[in-house]
Amino acid sequence: MFRIAKSIVKTFEQSVSDTIGAGGRLDSYFESIPPQLLVPGNDSNESLHGLRILSCDETQLQLQSFFDYIVGIEDQPLPLAQNQHGYLYPDFSSITRILNSASGSSIRLNVWSGRGGLYRTEYMHIERKQNVEDVPLDTVAGQEYHEFDRLGFAVQWTPLVAATYTYHVLEVSDPVGSASHAGLVPREDYVIGCQDGLLATGGETLLQEILRSKANQDLVLYVYNSVSDCIRPVTVHVDGNGRLGCNMGYGYLHRIPAPTAQNSIYSAQQLEGNNSYSTTEAADFNEHAPAGSSFVPAGSPAAISTNTEAAPTMTTTSQFIVPPPIHKRKSKHHNSAAAASIQDYFHEGKDPSPASSSKNLSTPPPPPLKSQKASED
Repeated sequence: MFRIAKSIVKTFEQSVSDTIGAGGRLDSYFESIPPQLLVPGNDSNESLHGLRILSCDETQLQLQSFFDYIVGIEDQPLPLAQNQHGYLYPDFSSITRILNSASGSSIRLNVWSGRGGLYRTEYMHIERKQNVEDVPLDTVAGQEYHEFDRLGFAVQWTPLVAATYTYHVLEVSDPVGSASHAGLVPREDYVIGCQDGLLATGGETLLQEILRSKANQDLVLYVYNSVSDCIRPVTVHVDGNGRLGCNMGYGYLHRIPAPTAQNSIYSAQQLEGNNSYSTTEAADFNEHAPAGSSFVPAGSPAAISTNTEAAPTMTTTSQFIVPPPIHKRKSKHHNSAAAASIQDYFHEGKDPSPASSSKNLSTPPPPPLKSQKASED
């Protein structure tokens, strides 16, 4: 019995190790990244790095701080260089040259998200500098001058595994504890950061050690809610025992899932892709339509007329009203069929001929009283 239990545990550990990428295999959390973006030295669970988005301006709504990592540009891996210790780091001079060549146009960024381990492509317009700036003559050799304007976000070279350093709030055990007063929501909240970057290195017991060191003090935690898809700072007061009054999970089963609205967004994109025009027709959108006229692609049923009549307005999907769901009553044919089969079972062996009806047979009337008296005489 002990040998069977040991074999089962070994099989379970092997399956878990294969799932999380132990033994040199890439973690399933990172398998969405295309293979062409992985280069030697930056292709394993521990060495896989990217440019993590630290902060974004309001003009860069397609990127999200903390979760998004830029892992490639124009479907090519990031230019990397090697220092004297053998570690790889981004070659910012080469990246600057790529951005300079794309000034005044758009560039394609390959982005991996720590929310569910999803990969996507984002297009960003690179604005060329309008004002003339002085270029210092004593620049470092190999340093490139920025011909483009501010991009609106800040990045940091960070390992992708840092996105898994999250602590999932499972249950608020103390109704009067710090977690309850701070408003932590069980099953929905994830602690993803702490003040002064104390959770940057990760670890199952790291948060517990920080709480013990901050006993009887206030601590700022950065909490992500998977339902509202937002991050909020939460100030908690750690009690004298270094506890918050809640249970937390850490590890493979407690990583941040993909947003709940992700599937609906993808389905809407697929619907738009099915209703879109061909590649040759879509290329016409880059041209500027004349002022005062409505632009309709070639081959569209709503063609532009040359007269002065108003052009037909295109109906968008937001104008359609979703019909209410139709609730049909369940059919009762299967119940009647079951009842009929039961009746056939009980009537088995009986005479199948129809029974004679008593309504058609009239009983003879009794004889009259006079005839009865005559017979007695």
